[in-house]
Amino acid sequence: MMSIRIGLMLAISGFFAAAVQAAATDVQSQIDEAINLYVSETQAPHYQRVSVDIQPIDPRLRLAQCDQALQLQHRPRNRSAGRLTFKVTCDGTESWSIHVPVTVQAFDHVVVSDIPIAKGTHLRVSDLRLELVDISLLHGGYFQSLEALDGFVARRPIPAEQVMTPALVDPAKMINRGEKVVIVAEGPGLSIRATGLAMEDGAFGELVRVRNTSTNKVVEGRITAPGLIKVSL
Repeated sequence: MMSIRIGLMLAISGFFAAAVQAAATDVQSQIDEAINLYVSETQAPHYQRVSVDIQPIDPRLRLAQCDQALQLQHRPRNRSAGRLTFKVTCDGTESWSIHVPVTVQAFDHVVVSDIPIAKGTHLRVSDLRLELVDISLLHGGYFQSLEALDGFVARRPIPAEQVMTPALVDPAKMINRGEKVVIVAEGPGLSIRATGLAMEDGAFGELVRVRNTSTNKVVEGRITAPGLIKVSL
């Protein structure tokens, strides 16, 4: 009789454990589906490919499957990829809230060096290429088009296969202080050209002060080409 009781107790214990495990599996599936949908709708459209790794919840929590759509928030809010923590909340009949660690890998095309580049080299498109990279690891910034590096110079030696970051390059200096330049003043239906003298060094796209040699008036304009400064009227 004792052996029958022990066998019955073990059977009930096993059935209960299986039921708890099944419930945990159902909740895990619900959480996985909600997080994957969240990432797909909010992050995936911005990248070429996204991979999501969700840490399993502790089955001992014995959470009930939510009868409402789960509410999600991720931290830190200023990042959409890398190591994140999702706050998952159920506002259903049996409410609960937990924090789930999630790693999101976001792959996109970024500019990398195609060959070794010496310090001081004026970058050319032929020196670079686009490559699919996990940008969640690129905390120092990156470039997403070859044209974005047009007019830049290597600040230091750059090995082949190196992701190009703002720390590796400087804008190429196009104007030297004291250099004679052309000032182009543009407005609606109007364009005036004059000769000027640069009052400071400058690179492509930078604002510099220039003195009109005819009027001695000092204006500020943007460098658009070697020896050319555009001023808005």
